[in-house]
Amino acid sequence: MRCTALRFTTIGLLSALAIAGLEAGSVRAQQPDATTIAIAVAQGNAQCLIKTGTMKPEQAQSIADGFLAQKKISPQTSNAVKNTAGFSDLINAYIADQGGCSALVEALQR
Repeated sequence: MRCTALRFTTIGLLSALAIAGLEAGSVRAQQPDATTIAIAVAQGNAQCLIKTGTMKPEQAQSIADGFLAQKKISPQTSNAVKNTAGFSDLINAYIADQGGCSALVEALQR
């Protein structure tokens, strides 16, 4: 699969997953805002692309960063959100809601 095709597919699916995945997911006690959702989805997808060996870390992070830039989320905002308490739990909940890394990556490749 071409990296370009995967990039466009991933960005499109990141948007869909941000809307459908976390807003209806298992993180109900404290509803995160749209910026936090977008950052969690981008980082969760990057983490799974790396973990499954689908992409090198630089490629996966580049896609995540591009998605966040498209959403007009600055690197400073992204870093601040990533450093908040419970953010890794949010990423883990997102990945679990998608059926784990293998299922998430499979969905991204469709």
